Amino acid sequence: GINAEYGSVGPPSPGSEQSVPSPYSSSSGAPSPMTPQAANENWPLPGIEVVMLESFEDGQYIGQPGYIRAVSGMISTVWLYEEEREFECQAYQMKPVIPKKQDKVVIITGNRRGNYGQLINIDNDDGIVKADKSLELRILKLDSLAKLSTHHN
Repeated sequence: GINAEYGSVGPPSPGSEQSVPSPYSSSSGAPSPMTPQAANENWPLPGIEVVMLESFEDGQYIGQPGYIRAVSGMISTVWLYEEEREFECQAYQMKPVIPKKQDKVVIITGNRRGNYGQLINIDNDDGIVKADKSLELRILKLDSLAKLSTHHN
């Protein structure tokens, strides 16, 4: 198959079957080697609303909502609303909240990663986003967007 040259690295993350290693390189200047999973693990950005997964702290916070306050390398500092305190976790221990219509969003993949906008409408798997700076309308895959926390300034 096409993925033969990418040897498996560690346990496969859930949902890694559909993901294809991306052809573009990240412009963040991170020197980390691109493993097939690294592409899925560099989505965290400050301000993103997240939900904790079972892999975090033995699942004791599973499903709890929070938002990313800071990102340093692979470690994100996440504020959990119910706990009213910060935790440090990695990308695979949480997932971004899928935005709904009218939510503020940030693009988490591709060459526009880090750009902000507002989700104007949803069409199947696509989101129509009004860019903050240019006010252009863009059609982007919903899974390339994450909901921005209202606590993010």
